[in-house]
Amino acid sequence: MKTYPFTEEYNKKSDNYKVWVMGEEIGVYACDVSAYPFNRVWGGVQRDKSQTEPASFVMLGNNGVTSLEIESTSDFKNVVVRPLSKNPKVEILGKRVKVEFDKCGQYSVEFDGMHNPLLVFINPENDFGIEKDNENVMYFGKGVHIVDERIQLEDNQTVFIDEGAVLYGSINATCKKNIKVVGYGILDNSRMRRANEINGCAILDPNAGEMTGNPIFFDRCENVLIDGVTFVDSSGWNIYLDGCENIVVDNIKLIGQWRYNADGCDFCNCTNGIIKNSFLRTFDDCVTVKGFKLNNNLPIENIVAENCVMWCDWGKAFEVGAETCAPYIKNVVFRDCDIIHGSIIMLDIQHGDRAEIDGIHFENIRMEYTGEELCPEIQETEEQKYSMHDNVIVPAPFMLTSGVSMWSIDNYCGNMKNIYFKDISIVAYDGMTFGECMIKPDISTSKVEGVYFENITVNGQKCDAAYVGLKVYEGVNGVFFDGVRID
Repeated sequence: MKTYPFTEEYNKKSDNYKVWVMGEEIGVYACDVSAYPFNRVWGGVQRDKSQTEPASFVMLGNNGVTSLEIESTSDFKNVVVRPLSKNPKVEILGKRVKVEFDKCGQYSVEFDGMHNPLLVFINPENDFGIEKDNENVMYFGKGVHIVDERIQLEDNQTVFIDEGAVLYGSINATCKKNIKVVGYGILDNSRMRRANEINGCAILDPNAGEMTGNPIFFDRCENVLIDGVTFVDSSGWNIYLDGCENIVVDNIKLIGQWRYNADGCDFCNCTNGIIKNSFLRTFDDCVTVKGFKLNNNLPIENIVAENCVMWCDWGKAFEVGAETCAPYIKNVVFRDCDIIHGSIIMLDIQHGDRAEIDGIHFENIRMEYTGEELCPEIQETEEQKYSMHDNVIVPAPFMLTSGVSMWSIDNYCGNMKNIYFKDISIVAYDGMTFGECMIKPDISTSKVEGVYFENITVNGQKCDAAYVGLKVYEGVNGVFFDGVRID
């Protein structure tokens, strides 16, 4: 068991919870998250802070069983710990709750619903094998470090954000090899502004100024490792990887995401990449595979997301698209993951450009529906307020569509084939019914061939295509549900 130094000078301490580990009180951080799904296309003005609500999180290290005692400053009736699949032991002791976690991982402790949760991040004990004094290591130790600019990495360089450290800034690299961002500290992007786009890529605006930039932007880099870091309050996409190859993203935590288009991890025109063992609560798509404008001559191949916990406040939990500018997109696997809160669509392919898409696998995905999922609304003007507070939706579990959209740069869409949904487990609430789950290509330029659904369950019971609202449109050839052709 290892408790980390609490960074008092970070000035983001939670007033909502107290937490004890083996009788020792540990610090609880506070952050802001989106209060409701109210989003817009970037227009140069950032989202207003009034659209946020609080969340809290704790971090510690342990390779074995971890027992926490949690005291809420508010009265509560019920406590749910997600992912439900982890099934931790929960005991309510008056105003305190005792929770026992079997192993390291990321958990959401929710008191009377999804608002104002306590996130628990239990890391494996790890020193990352980094020599802090090495000349190629940028070491940030305990305390607050205000950089407020884009740190530019060179070949073989490492940024090490250690336990108890908070780094304000942005980390960038272009055409570099063997680069790392590691450690159990916090990378806080809140002081950085989002730049207006140039050629569809905000980060590349040469006149944007020093205090603009995503937490991570790597362009055409090789041998990339991002491990252990907690990301807070991104000005845009959190981890933007474009034209990179041989990428490992491991045990990252994204929390405090509320600004417009705060995607989690975007693999754009990348090959041989994996994100694993991570927690992503985002205000836009959690993990996406894209063919983007910057390096659209490069293909996308061998991308994996596994053993992750997703909380999507807007958009899609796992998506290929909407931008698919690439020669091809091949062998993409999303597996063994929990979606504990969803928004518009859980598992999605939105094909908007020329790429030929072949071999997309969604396997062993566990989706949790709570009845608290609010209707998304587009903000059209600065004065407009969110109006859908009392309207809930049921996010579509699956969706496959193609068609030129506002995000496209090609004037036609390629084809899709060999798409697999296997061992998908859905936890539904009483009375829940699904809307339409479309398989709908733009038949003027593209077609879909070979879509396979196997072992889709709702509350432990196998279901058929009609139950989940599956509808197959023209231009689709070969849709199979548990071996039975339905198109």
